[in-house]
Amino acid sequence: MPPPLNTGKPTESELEILSILWEKGEATVAEVHTSLSAYKKTGYTTTLKLLQLMLFKGLVTRKEIGRKHSYWPTIDKNSLSIGLTDRLVGYLFNGSPAQLAMTAIQSTTFECSQEDLLKLQQLVEKQLGKK
Repeated sequence: MPPPLNTGKPTESELEILSILWEKGEATVAEVHTSLSAYKKTGYTTTLKLLQLMLFKGLVTRKEIGRKHSYWPTIDKNSLSIGLTDRLVGYLFNGSPAQLAMTAIQSTTFECSQEDLLKLQQLVEKQLGKK
C-alpha cells in the first residue's frame, strides 16, 4: 500500500465518519455503517470504501481483529476544526472571524442557543479587554 496522502482536507462524507469515530473513539465498519444509516442512506460497501480511502489519506488508522477491521481517527477534532475555520475565515470572510461569527448566528439552518450567545458575549468582552 502506498504511503498516506495526509491531505487534512476531509470531504463531507469523511467528516460524517470522523464525527462518528470522534464520538465512539474506535469502531468497526459495521458500527460506523449502522451510525451513518441512522441519518443517511448508504450502502455497507460505500462505508467500507470511504474508510479505506480515509486510511490511505491518513485520516484514520486501523487494526485487524480476525475478519473485522477497527478504525479510529488520526486527526484531532479540535485541530481539524481550527484548520478548517482558518481556511473559511481566510477565503470567505476576508480574514474576519467576526464576519464568520455573525454569519453563523444569522444562519437559518442552526439555531444559536442562549448559552452559546452568552459564551460569545464573554469572548467578545475578553477580546475587548485585551485592547
